[in-house]
Order: sequence, then structure tokens, then C-alpha cells
Amino acid sequence: MLETQQFEAFQSLIIFICALAAAHSFPLLNSYNPIIFFSLIFERIGARVFKPQRSASFQKIAGALGFFLPTFTIVLIVALLSQFAFYPAWLGGLMLYFCLDTRVLQRAKRIAALLQQKQKATARQLLAQNVVREVNELSSIGIAKACIDSTALRTVRHYYLVIFFYLLLGPLAAFSFKLLLVCDHAWRKRVPPNSAFIKPLQTAIFYIEFLPLRGFILLLALFLQGKKTFHYFKHYARHCYQTNTGWILSLFAANLSIQLGGPCKYQGKRFAKMRVGAERHPEPEDIKQCLTFLERIKWFTFSLIALIWLLDWFIDLYLNT
Repeated sequence: MLETQQFEAFQSLIIFICALAAAHSFPLLNSYNPIIFFSLIFERIGARVFKPQRSASFQKIAGALGFFLPTFTIVLIVALLSQFAFYPAWLGGLMLYFCLDTRVLQRAKRIAALLQQKQKATARQLLAQNVVREVNELSSIGIAKACIDSTALRTVRHYYLVIFFYLLLGPLAAFSFKLLLVCDHAWRKRVPPNSAFIKPLQTAIFYIEFLPLRGFILLLALFLQGKKTFHYFKHYARHCYQTNTGWILSLFAANLSIQLGGPCKYQGKRFAKMRVGAERHPEPEDIKQCLTFLERIKWFTFSLIALIWLLDWFIDLYLNT
């Protein structure tokens, strides 16, 4: 019995490492990633269900059903199919590989290089793959700020939080959370951020990610510019349009010593959003600094996971001897 448990634990570790290595070494193109298929489904559902002329209560009900029913159906089908898998643990690792978004880092590197080469038009086109805001009128500073914003937010949510749910609750939980993020991104392409239609989905994501996101950011803040980051939490994060997002931007703004956030245009309309930080605007070179900072976060996180796994292994070994 003990040997079986040790083998399963070791197998889970190998699967986790393989999924991470594959996500960084062989990131899937959009044309091959099944997550894009689900994004298209949500986009079509949003286009058919969203009725801006209807009342706010109707839009809330439509939005709630519009994200819950498809997500529940997809997760249920995947859960049933996994019951017939010969190697369900490896199937879970494959799901993690599909859910992890590492291409955003590659795009950020490319955008930084394009801005240094004064190719703003191409940089805007590449940035448009990461964001749903309008980018056609952005200057070099605006492109750099939007790139850092989106890279920070997508990496924390589409990478670290997905890993958290995978390790804590299993692959189906990570897959479910990823579907909610994909639905949110797909809908915001045509739905204004202040619409009642998207409010139920955003509320669900807010409360699901509330504890793990803030716990993760808080842990990082203890080791990375803690005093300055906590100052930003107090004066900026709690006043942001979405306080979870404010926590992420506060961490990055404090450690990069730049200003993030600010007004954005969606569907031709300007939306006032909180600026995080009182320092200089970001430059193209700051994108590379952001990537370096994310690399530090990656090694810190993986070292912490390895330490926790080793402690758990030693405790199990001690209790069973």
C-alpha cells in the first residue's frame, strides 16, 4: 500500500514536470490548441446572447446562463471521457499542458524588439493578440504599458493560478478555471467592460481567484519590494476597477518602478481606469525588465513547490516508518 502511494506521488510529480517542460519548450500555436476552439464557442455564444438594448436584469440572467451552461457541459463531457482513459493521470497532465499560456512571454519579447526597431504598426498587431482593448492609436509608451499590463495579468492568471488549481484540486478544476478566463476574454471583444451582461462572469472569476491570487501576490510581496508593494496595495489596488487586478499591477509597478494601468478604449469608448504608481511611464526597455522579473517569480515559485513536495515526502516517510 505504501509503495503504491509513493509510486502515485512520484508519477504525479513526473507528469507535472513534463507538462511544465512541454509548455515552455513546445508551446502550442493557436491553430493547434484546443483551447482556441472553446474560445470560438464562447465568442459565438456571446454574439448570439448579448442584447445591449435589453434591460440590465435580463442581461445579467443571460450572461450567467451564457457562461455557466456551456462551461458545465464542456467540463462534464471531459470528466466522462476521462473515465475511459487508460492513463487518467497523464490525461490530466495533458490538460494542464493545454491550459498553460506561455506564448504571451514570447509575444512580449517580440514586441520589445519591434519597438526598439521603431516598428510600431507591427507591434500593435502583435499586442492585439493579448488584449481586447483598442491598440490602433497607442504610442510607443502606450504599447509598452499595455504589453506589460497584459503580460503580468495573463501570466499570473493563465499560468500560476492554473497551476495552483491543478495542484490543489486537480486537472478538472484547472480546466474549469481556464474556461472561465477564456470566456471572459472572448466576450470582452464585443461586450463593454461595464456591461451587465458580463458582470456575472466577472464576479464568478473574482471570487474563485480571490484567495489564491491574493495569497500568491502577498507571498511574492514579502520577498520582493515588500514595503513599497504594500504601500501600493493601500493607495492604488483597493481603488482599481477590479481589486484583484489592482493587486497584480501593484506588485509589478512597485518592483519595476513604473506606472501601470490607466484609461483604455473599448469598442470606440474611453473608460477611465485607475493608474497604479506615481513614477515614470514605461519605456520599451521596461518590457525586458518585466520578463526578467517574471523569470525571478518563476524560479521562486518552483523552488517553493519543490520545497513543499520534499517536506511532504519526508513527513510521509517519517510517519510510515
